[in-house]
Amino acid sequence: MTNTTQIRAYIESQGLKLGHVARVLGISSSALHQKLNDESDFKVSEADRLSAMLGLTMEQRDACFFLSLIHISE
Repeated sequence: MTNTTQIRAYIESQGLKLGHVARVLGISSSALHQKLNDESDFKVSEADRLSAMLGLTMEQRDACFFLSLIHISE
């Protein structure tokens, strides 16, 4: 499960526009909208690219994109 609320907060805190984020990820604005509304999943490559763009630590990235995997392994 993706923590889209936290991802949106990181994007907003950086002052980034969603259209710019979509272009950097190589996806349409519509596709990004679907991902941020939990209608489709982020690919690992997109999660990595977005994490780098936002300057997230590995822990922050994992909490945003791999939360369900963290809980399963505990």
